[in-house]
Amino acid sequence: MKTPAKEDSLSSLHRFEARTLSGLPLPAVEIKTILVPLDFSPTSIEALTYAIPLAKKLNAAVHLVHVTYKEEASEVFRPDELTSDTVQWIEFSRDRLSLVHQRHFPPSWPKNDHVRAGEPYEQICELAREIDADLIVIGTRGQTGFSRILLGSTAERVVRFAACPVLVVRRSSNEETKEFTFHNILAPVDFSECSIFGALYAAFFAKTFDARLLFLHVFAGVIREVAGKPRQAKDDAIDLENARLDMEAFTQLDFLRKVKCATEIRAGYAVDEICREAAKSKSDLVVIATHGRSGFNRMFLGSVAEHVVRYAECPVLVVPGHLSAS
Repeated sequence: MKTPAKEDSLSSLHRFEARTLSGLPLPAVEIKTILVPLDFSPTSIEALTYAIPLAKKLNAAVHLVHVTYKEEASEVFRPDELTSDTVQWIEFSRDRLSLVHQRHFPPSWPKNDHVRAGEPYEQICELAREIDADLIVIGTRGQTGFSRILLGSTAERVVRFAACPVLVVRRSSNEETKEFTFHNILAPVDFSECSIFGALYAAFFAKTFDARLLFLHVFAGVIREVAGKPRQAKDDAIDLENARLDMEAFTQLDFLRKVKCATEIRAGYAVDEICREAAKSKSDLVVIATHGRSGFNRMFLGSVAEHVVRYAECPVLVVPGHLSAS
């Protein structure tokens, strides 16, 4: 007989699984429109090394966008309102985008090349909504040490505010462009509906690229205090057993059939363990979901997903939690 603690731990997942299997299936993942922000730096060009083969594999359309930061600019450039220098820069940017499109996505589609003015992350997220993008692929500069603690990169803000999943590609510190490949995919899960939706995307990429999928669950363990008192070893044993039961139920979800997957459960700090496992298993991709938030709450840094984006050495696909509610 299960202990009450185990039953409580499993109840939410089992209710969700039963509901899914009783006629409310999860939606199929489709990626038909990919948006790639470009500032023509090596970092953003590296994002193309992922977007190009992804688009070809998925038969998806690619939109390119370049945003010029102008504090007082209108949402979209209007040539009759701008100086001649700015108009020339717009045309120059459009030509560069067109050249990229012609080189990598022949034939070129001018309507898929966008030049905008304003705050970069705002314009990227707004355009993604306008074109109904299924995925944003964006590069971020490889930083180390104290620089990684500072908030403010465009990629992080896009992750925070985008309505669709965002694939963040980190430029390696040795300036070498890694070959595109998804052989090993890591998907952290906490058994919430949000993480189940993230697992849906992980399974989609695993099936598409015939990759191995590893589900990782991290519980706090003895590092945590409860009501001011240190946890005991028996508490860890209970949490571990509950996690095993949850993971067993999790891997029985319908969409994971025919997916090559393994599981790992451990105690520790979630971000540390996720990044450690990504390095250990030589993951080509981490797929992680955020918990559904909106409005003012999104302004605060602190989610596991955002920290994984900052510290993981491999690309990270962030699936917004609000998609699970919709």
